[in-house]
Amino acid sequence: MTGNIISFFWGFAEATLFFIVPDVGLSIIALQGVPDGMVACLYALAGAMAGGAIMFYWGQANIEKVTEVLHTIPAIRIKDTQKVMSDLKTSGILAMLFGPISGIPYKIYASYAHQVTDIVFFLLVSIPARIVRFVLVTFAAPYIINKILPDASFTLQTQAMLAIWTLLYAAYFFIKRK
Repeated sequence: MTGNIISFFWGFAEATLFFIVPDVGLSIIALQGVPDGMVACLYALAGAMAGGAIMFYWGQANIEKVTEVLHTIPAIRIKDTQKVMSDLKTSGILAMLFGPISGIPYKIYASYAHQVTDIVFFLLVSIPARIVRFVLVTFAAPYIINKILPDASFTLQTQAMLAIWTLLYAAYFFIKRK
């Protein structure tokens, strides 16, 4: 249950101002069992949707201020917000489905989504935009760790998973440096 609560708040935090994806926590939970990880995915999704709704309404109320704040978050560049604006104009809210592939945070799409859709459709599109990657991580993490360290303790597997995330984020922040 604690993992689910953490997943909810992590999903919420990352959808607003935090810069580490809930996938990190989900991957650790999944090491305890994929069914536990799948439940945690739903909690992370609920948190992300709640945070996304806040960003949607904040962007609607004051897009200049939200943009200013977004640009203070690590790895969010001006060209990321420009790409989101362009993609939303070109593809509408469905552009949000491709954000995870290009490394553009959900919070940016959430902040600008009001320009192309209403809150209901934004939240509906948020479901696949968030849950697909959550579920993939939940299945992939234990598979990868069990291939690398099949007989290792949970503690060692967790440390290995955190090392993998550290390397991924080091590369991500290097690529996305401002």
